[in-house]
Amino acid sequence: MNIDPHELARRAVLAFVLEASCPKEACTSRYADIGPKQRFEDFLVSAVNSSRHFYELGVRIREEHGQPRVFYDLAHQAMMESQRSRSGKIVNYGLLEAMFPVAVSRSTRADDGLSALAGVPEVLRATSREDVEYVAEMRRVIYSRSDKAFKREFAFHTEGTNVFEHYEHHRTVAHEASRLFVSELLDGMPLTAGMYRVISKTDGSLAERIASGFRAARQRTSLPAGAVADFTAVAIYLALSDGVTAEF
Repeated sequence: MNIDPHELARRAVLAFVLEASCPKEACTSRYADIGPKQRFEDFLVSAVNSSRHFYELGVRIREEHGQPRVFYDLAHQAMMESQRSRSGKIVNYGLLEAMFPVAVSRSTRADDGLSALAGVPEVLRATSREDVEYVAEMRRVIYSRSDKAFKREFAFHTEGTNVFEHYEHHRTVAHEASRLFVSELLDGMPLTAGMYRVISKTDGSLAERIASGFRAARQRTSLPAGAVADFTAVAIYLALSDGVTAEF
């Protein structure tokens, strides 16, 4: 398959960095941290630490000539290694959970950002039982370290023969924010598609378009600002993949 693993990794990391850098209400940016556990430098270091795992995703796609049989192990590894060279909490859980299936869709099933987003449910249905185990373990780790009691007490579950089925079950038992997060993926990512359209425009600077897309998305959803930011990074990745310049 004609895919450059280095370029896939470069775009993913660049999207993470650009999203974190851009000022957005209720989110960390290069101008302000929203709290001592969510510092700007934490997002940058975590982004760099994920590079090798997105590179490996590209290698698997190329070698397996399409969607890899298993790839959420790479998301799990990227999350667990995100704290290398820094202290503090894991800050990229949602970023990674959203970005990996989108990167697979864009690389194997789509020629542009909108078709990549629409293809995410198909990617999720084509995942394996092993992928389900890794997705569930990512959530278990994050919830077990949460400051919120209802997350620490959440019953660990691994239902589903693929990630699509797992998410369908999860949104019947999870709290609202998590239900909305997995629903975005299950439903073909309509919120992200709206941000992608704004970011892909040619008027205004990239930073202005990112901020504008983020504001519009927040008006359309009850998702927390941080989760909207996760999907913003996905929209940026797709815009970069479709040739949008990264100049702020």
